[in-house]
Amino acid sequence: MSETESARATGAEIEPFPLSHPVEVAALAESGGLSFELAPEAGERAVIARYLGLDGLAALGFRGNLVPQGAGWALEGRLTARLGQTCVVTLEPVETEVDVPVERSWLPDVAPPSAAELELREDDYRAPEPLGREIDLAVPMLEALALEIDPFPRGEGAEHGAEVYAPPGEAPLTDEAARPFAGLAALKARLSGDDDGGSGG
Repeated sequence: MSETESARATGAEIEPFPLSHPVEVAALAESGGLSFELAPEAGERAVIARYLGLDGLAALGFRGNLVPQGAGWALEGRLTARLGQTCVVTLEPVETEVDVPVERSWLPDVAPPSAAELELREDDYRAPEPLGREIDLAVPMLEALALEIDPFPRGEGAEHGAEVYAPPGEAPLTDEAARPFAGLAALKARLSGDDDGGSGG
């Protein structure tokens, strides 16, 4: 069950993912696996950029393999992208190159997460997920992309202070430590219906 399905099961109003690329598990079993390559077109990238609050998404690619893992399936892939944002210091455009490995797994004996378990933790996106009738390759692609969004982008030469953030009584979180969580937080807000409708593009 994807997070979209989990949010739907709890009755929350959700915003659908801007892209879907489902693969039938039955077909995977017959073929013994799958090599894939996703390369969203310009119009699709523009929708994804708005969805994730980016100024632009000049390039996006996701390629890899789905391979058997016990009674389930594992994804071994790579995400490449070129993100457009605005420097928080100078308000000038900032472009970021992304090239990262992506690993996910789906197993039939994994229980769907409860609402409490959907609280943001870095390991949520490495733990096995429940195996259903389909695996939507767009979901790990967008999750991996969201992980790479810098919430405090700074252009070359812009002063980079070591900002820290923390509620009273909690350990401070630096810009660098906060970065992997902010994009996922925005993604989860849209899935749960908590987004206020704002975007960066």
